[in-house]
Amino acid sequence: MSGSNTPTNPGVASGGSPIVLPDQVPLPVPRPVREGEQTPTSPNAGDEATSEVDSTVAACPNGCPRCCAKITTQQVKDMWPSAASERIEGTKDAFNEFFEKFEINTCLRKAHFFAQVMKEVGPKIRLVESLDYTPAALKSTFSYYRNNPDMADLHGRVPPDQAADQEAIGNHAYGSNSQLGNDSIESGNGYKYRGRGYIQVTGKYNYEQAQKHIDSEYPGSGVDIVTNPETLGEYRTGMIASMAYWKAKKINLKADMGSTGDDVDRVTEIVNKHTKTYADRRKNFEDTTKVVFKVAECPNHP
Repeated sequence: MSGSNTPTNPGVASGGSPIVLPDQVPLPVPRPVREGEQTPTSPNAGDEATSEVDSTVAACPNGCPRCCAKITTQQVKDMWPSAASERIEGTKDAFNEFFEKFEINTCLRKAHFFAQVMKEVGPKIRLVESLDYTPAALKSTFSYYRNNPDMADLHGRVPPDQAADQEAIGNHAYGSNSQLGNDSIESGNGYKYRGRGYIQVTGKYNYEQAQKHIDSEYPGSGVDIVTNPETLGEYRTGMIASMAYWKAKKINLKADMGSTGDDVDRVTEIVNKHTKTYADRRKNFEDTTKVVFKVAECPNHP
């Protein structure tokens, strides 16, 4: 959810309810591995960069081995070629831990999910919003600083001697914002609840709504991003929150409709309705994630 003081990073809107897909079936029980047989996780089956499928199940119930396969390091690198290895591995591991639980378990759903996430976190997989703004950027981005230009000069980054005061920027840009649910500037809510996660959440209200999605879709998770907002910037919690939002808002139903630009736009409209980045997200899907997850080759593609 975006307020007047909020840049392009979206929050999480309220609403949504648990969904049980009609075609959901239990995962099959893997058959025993025959003597001498190689599996995708066997040491002699090739390294991850060259293995097309890395799955914990012997076969997918919907007929496509890639649909229920774990993502690989190489696939994440293909989406984020300039990201650090640690962020690539952290993202891969977090997705693989939860994608079945939250039913992002078809080639098309993965492609739609990551097309959005690519734009949300940027080319470096940044899970915590940077507030490293120059005075000019502060004035053009946030209404508070447009109305208080002297404060922009005080808080913004002015090379070579003045670093951005990011805590002050967060508190002034996002504080006293009823849309974001933040209290006064002095409360520290603005910086405390700055943008975090794979689908970025900004503002105390939106953190509270995200927590409701987590509690609804993953009861007993142990996650509490309202009390511990910094954890939303961690791989595991960031992925849980984003996937819980995705499922609670029934985005899979939109993703399942197809792979056209209009289909991507329908997903974007839920994730960040008022963003100016619809074209970027279509491009992410068409040029990258649709290719990475071989959507055109999937027998389940509509």
